[in-house]
Amino acid sequence: MIEEVMDMLKIFDDKLMIRFRTGCLLMAALSIARGSSFLFSKSLLGSMEPLNLLGMRFMLAFLILFVLFSRKVIADIRQDLHVVHASLLLGVVYFLCMAAELVGLQYTTASTCSFLENSAIVIVPILEAILLRRFPRPIILTSTIITFIGIGLIVLCGPANGTSDGGSILFGSQLGPGEILCMIAALTYAVAIIITDRISKKYDPLTLGILYVGVMGLMGLVASFLFETPHFPQGGSEWFMLLVLAVLCTAFGFTIQPVAQKPLSSETAGIICAINPLTTAVLGWLLMGDALGLSGIVGAVLILVGIIFPNIHLPVFRSVENNRMNL
Repeated sequence: MIEEVMDMLKIFDDKLMIRFRTGCLLMAALSIARGSSFLFSKSLLGSMEPLNLLGMRFMLAFLILFVLFSRKVIADIRQDLHVVHASLLLGVVYFLCMAAELVGLQYTTASTCSFLENSAIVIVPILEAILLRRFPRPIILTSTIITFIGIGLIVLCGPANGTSDGGSILFGSQLGPGEILCMIAALTYAVAIIITDRISKKYDPLTLGILYVGVMGLMGLVASFLFETPHFPQGGSEWFMLLVLAVLCTAFGFTIQPVAQKPLSSETAGIICAINPLTTAVLGWLLMGDALGLSGIVGAVLILVGIIFPNIHLPVFRSVENNRMNL
């Protein structure tokens, strides 16, 4: 009898591990897709205004997804109308994040924007500590200090406006409106990760993802008509980049996040998102000629160290935490 119970537990653990590994792989894949979106968005912002681009990108993705999964979405809404309320909440938070990101991209490089926004990975454990009313662990405080030193090297070092005397784009610039907006995007992204962690376990994650993408598209279009002069992309190359953003970076990169994050904790999901800025930096260097200046490289390395550090269980931090628990 005991052996049968142990076998059942082993099977359950194996299935749970498969779900966990699948979630990790999906998070890694969507992080790569979203990392590339910074470059496509940067290119399109030369002819389209940010809210116009946001609205068209996410509404196009929503329409594609709704055509493919309309029966499932309608059935899930009829089964539990609260999924719409959850999607509205998540859509509003992600809209604020993306609006800050796209406006910020007008004033800084794609690599800088990506690294700053993904410092949300370290903000997540701090917000979780506040929500759970417990002081952040020493290793979290250490990683936060390391990360923000890295951010300082990226945004405070290097020539003004992210350009050198020779006109080449550098990975690093003085603190300006672009960098400030990217930091705001980082905070809202951290909030979005935590909200996704909570509600993706209550509702169908695919339906949730499709609906909040639609909310973002609708908000983007309305905001664009209010504050901008919206228009369609001009030429085949711009339409191609918009379709890549809508299908690969949004229909996959955003919609699948609730699905991928369901078996993961918010901290684990945040750590995997470190792939995002690396993708942007490498593609920016290969495709757009972004030069990785020395301060930018050091800052990027420190950010990645701060991101990974909370998952390295060093004896000195373990003993400090044990002493704190014994007090």
